[in-house]
Formats: sequence, C-alpha cells, structure tokens
Amino acid sequence: MVVPVEVCFRDTDAMGHANNAVYLTWLENARIGYWRRMVGPSANYAEVPFVLARAEIDYREPVYAGERLEVGVRLARVGNRSFDLRYRIARVGDGALVAEAKTVQVMYDYRARRSMPMPAEFRAGLLAIDGESEPAASAAGAR
Repeated sequence: MVVPVEVCFRDTDAMGHANNAVYLTWLENARIGYWRRMVGPSANYAEVPFVLARAEIDYREPVYAGERLEVGVRLARVGNRSFDLRYRIARVGDGALVAEAKTVQVMYDYRARRSMPMPAEFRAGLLAIDGESEPAASAAGAR
C-alpha cells in the first residue's frame, strides 16, 4: 500500500530540509492508512488494538518543501503479540529512495493496560492485505 505525502514548509528545519521528526508523522499516516484498509473507511481510532513500541528510520536523501513523496508500507513480520511494518519513502518524479523504516506494533488491551495475544481475525486482516501466507522474517522494503 502507498500513501502520498507533500512536504510542507512547516516540515522543514533551519537547514531547509524536512526535519527528522516529521518522518514519524509520515509513517503514522501510512500506518493509519494500512489499518483503515483492514477495517474499512468507518474506522474508529478509539478501537485501534495496538500501540507503537519501536520505530527505526534510515535517512537516505534530504527532502525539501514542495516535494511530493510516496510512503510505501507492508507487513514484514507477524508474531503472537506483535507485528512489524516496513516502509520505503520515495520522491515522486525521480523515484529516489529518501528513507527506509521499520516499526513494531504490539497488540494492547487498554482496559487491562498490558499487551495481549493477537486475535485470529486481526492476523487474518493483516495477511489479507499483504498475502495469504506469513511474511518471511527477513522481508525488506515496502510495496
């Protein structure tokens, strides 16, 4: 799945390129898009059954205000209580890879305030987006 991004002036820092912190927002937008694809357009954010536990970003090229990007996101790993998403952020036009990232999401019971096993229907929803079989542990990149 791919989510478009336009780099806004407010996304830039004193050096004139996108600040590293804004990349997390772009990943979040892709993750929200992924989840909405799973549950449909009437998604209720109060019902998101997972929390972000880890984020890793490798910056490859600077980006500037006015540039258009695409954030690709795909399932990389499914565990018993967590799953990993991989991201590729590319510049529209020349296709330059500007960043690669990985996030780990943990299934979470907000009432009990702890992690929980992944429900079978949630696992099936993940796999319905990115294929019918479990992803390889070494899966890289996004589509």
